[in-house]
Amino acid sequence: MRSKQMQRIGAAGLVTALLLSGCGTGSTVSNASQRETETKTETKTEERTVSGEETGVSSAVAAENTADSEGTGSGKVREIHYFSSRSASDDTMVTLQEITDDYNSQGGNIKLVIDSNADRSSYDQKLRTMIAGGQMPDMFDLDATPYAEELGEQGMLTDMDAFLDEIGEKDSYIPLALNYGRTSDGKLYTLPLEFSTEMIWYNTDMFEKAGIEAPETLDDLLADCKALQEKGYTPFGIGGGDGWPLLRLLATYPFRMTGNEFLNQLASGKAKMTDPAGVAASEFMAQIGQYFQPGFSTTDVATGLNLFLSGKTAMYPTGTWELNYFTDENRPKGLHVGYFYMPTCEGAATKSNEYWAFGGIGLAVNPKSFDKQYKDYLSYIVKNYSPAYFAHQHLAPQKVKTEDTGNFDPLFLQVMEDAGKIGDTAARPWDVVLSEDVIAVINDNLPGLCMGEETPEDFESVVDEALQDNAR
Repeated sequence: MRSKQMQRIGAAGLVTALLLSGCGTGSTVSNASQRETETKTETKTEERTVSGEETGVSSAVAAENTADSEGTGSGKVREIHYFSSRSASDDTMVTLQEITDDYNSQGGNIKLVIDSNADRSSYDQKLRTMIAGGQMPDMFDLDATPYAEELGEQGMLTDMDAFLDEIGEKDSYIPLALNYGRTSDGKLYTLPLEFSTEMIWYNTDMFEKAGIEAPETLDDLLADCKALQEKGYTPFGIGGGDGWPLLRLLATYPFRMTGNEFLNQLASGKAKMTDPAGVAASEFMAQIGQYFQPGFSTTDVATGLNLFLSGKTAMYPTGTWELNYFTDENRPKGLHVGYFYMPTCEGAATKSNEYWAFGGIGLAVNPKSFDKQYKDYLSYIVKNYSPAYFAHQHLAPQKVKTEDTGNFDPLFLQVMEDAGKIGDTAARPWDVVLSEDVIAVINDNLPGLCMGEETPEDFESVVDEALQDNAR
């Protein structure tokens, strides 16, 4: 974490190190005991160049496609059906189509058919229904949840460790991005399409008028909220109705106190919410909840964002996927903002530069359709995707180097520089590690805890009961 992220994000140029470096040292995770997204990482990492030429279609596949076009083969365009949890306009989707077009221009013969369902709960339900009915898509989005582990154990997912080793591309990935997709047994069934960090944005004018600075500790954050409220401001605009923003805050104390150990032990039945880290988490939520905007429990993320951008709230938690809303070009005129990463606490087990950083929901592949042509196409994506995605001003899952900074917003360059300083450990989302039933219970009870309708003790008790009922 940058100890004082009080700089105003404005038009002034920033001198940055454009090589996204570091992200830790160590070895790739190979079993559950080694796992955590703390995954100690490899330092040997290839770089992708934004202006470099694409790595092409394999000669064998190109020859087969040429034969098809000349009437000596099947003559059919290969359709790859991709069921996605992202919106059709998302830059990941745009980039994949760009790469597909490039692949075809070099002799490929692929038509990427995208079925987009951006409503996450609806997406998850439909995916499960498709798979249960024997209609698994060729390609689909999947988090490293217990469900993914179950599919993998049944041989229903492609082993991405083996695939990346085969094409020699594992070292090209940022380890924190790649290893985020590992299930609890250390297996990798997905490829990341992004690399995201999360932060809390704040209105610098409101902070200045309240006489406060960006918080370094969680106690500082609560004190800042109190000062803002006393000044007449609504401290937090949060999309509580979407669940995950509240889960992120709940996870803060446990991560600072134990890394991902407490979360992993919750999942394995070796820890309870009545343990010290759980108690600290529930008590923190009971305190910070009084600073959320009215109606937060039914507010979605988009509304929370708009409240902040319109100057109605002082802080807004989100990730780099929404970075474009805060750039010089897109931010509302007269709105001055800064950001800070996860505050720390006294006696923390994790460092201030260790916080939310991950690869996002990954790309899974149906092994039944993963033939020679499909493998060649996916290899091309792996070797060419990141520079194209980076050019859209997003952090990429592979290291990217560029010598031309003129087309990038200063804010993007600053966040990219921060990403190069992230430590060895990253916080792992609770809704990826814990079972869906447990998360449902937490989501049902967190709003009441935040509004004072439920005590920390009651919250801990109901979560522990759900953990016991869903013990693996």
